[in-house]
Amino acid sequence: MLFCSFQLKNRCMNIILRPWQKNDLEPLQHFANNIHIFNHVRDRFPHPYTLKDAEQWLALNIGVIPTTNFVIEADGLFAGSIALVTREDIYRNNIEIGYWIAEPYWNKGIATKAIVLICDFIKQHYKQVNRIYASVFESNRASMRALEKNGFVLESIHKKGIIKNNVLLDETIWVKFIF
Repeated sequence: MLFCSFQLKNRCMNIILRPWQKNDLEPLQHFANNIHIFNHVRDRFPHPYTLKDAEQWLALNIGVIPTTNFVIEADGLFAGSIALVTREDIYRNNIEIGYWIAEPYWNKGIATKAIVLICDFIKQHYKQVNRIYASVFESNRASMRALEKNGFVLESIHKKGIIKNNVLLDETIWVKFIF
């Protein structure tokens, strides 16, 4: 379990990254079934997000070692998910991160703190990695700010490089080097 505590409007908020558990089924399905989240993630993230989708996700992630997909908890409550994807061959020194935050937790600094924790985890467990990156849709300014607060820099913009909801969008690539 990864832990971070920070001040939020004169109170302390505890952020934890932990492996998936069976009791995550209902909050996962509830919070993931949100068009506003779907609009900022890759199409393999289904919408509507059904109970069957949540069951399949948990079946793929419970008990997997090493853990690469984590639940984000805020003060003990399900607040979203964050993951890392290792790369192979000539890209083996790269890890991609991706995350989503449940809408009731938007604009509370939770993504920013979760990124701190996942980057620390990568530094500790993936010694060969020197580059962490994230792909963000042009419309997701909050995600860009969270990455920027963590020392990520805009590396490139793939003009009209992705299609979401039948609309061509720019994809921004944010990178952080760790040595």
